[in-house]
Amino acid sequence: MTTPAPPEPPLDLSGRVTANPLQAILDAAAVDFDRGGAGLLERPAATALAGARLEWIGGEFRPGRRLARLPDSYRFGTERAVAEGRLALGIAPDAAPEAAMAALLGASRALSRQDEAAIQAALAAPAFMAGGRPVISRLREPGAFPDAALVTVALRDEVSRQVAGGQFGRRAVSETQEIGLSTTGLGPGTGY
Repeated sequence: MTTPAPPEPPLDLSGRVTANPLQAILDAAAVDFDRGGAGLLERPAATALAGARLEWIGGEFRPGRRLARLPDSYRFGTERAVAEGRLALGIAPDAAPEAAMAALLGASRALSRQDEAAIQAALAAPAFMAGGRPVISRLREPGAFPDAALVTVALRDEVSRQVAGGQFGRRAVSETQEIGLSTTGLGPGTGY
């Protein structure tokens, strides 16, 4: 019996068609949050996309997903980074990763097109919290992301290391299988 493969991420997250979207997304997220996300200032579409990437990464720690078998320290660090991002961008703390990612992707797409009606509709998504600082202001001036800066680089490097070491397949970390040998059934030529 095989476990179904995790759903493929939206193409926006990797920025290109690739056989290994996980590595592409981790690479992009590490760039997004370099220097604590300093490059996101006054770039609301890029900030929304970076937040969507972080939400997707966080969701991939659930059972059966690509990052589920990494040590808990990576999951804990990612949970802190997701909470940090949600606070900065006005995402409800209890939003499902898919809802938060969809809201942020919608905002990123609308902002990239500079479509005011689409921007207003995207920023009214239920995943965004009402009240407080307006979401567009949060996307323009999100503040620092120290937890995201640390965890995205750590995840990128660990996944790269494990892929290079053959510890999991290119398509999904959750496809890892323990390999064991048995002497039964090796065939008559082996003497067993």
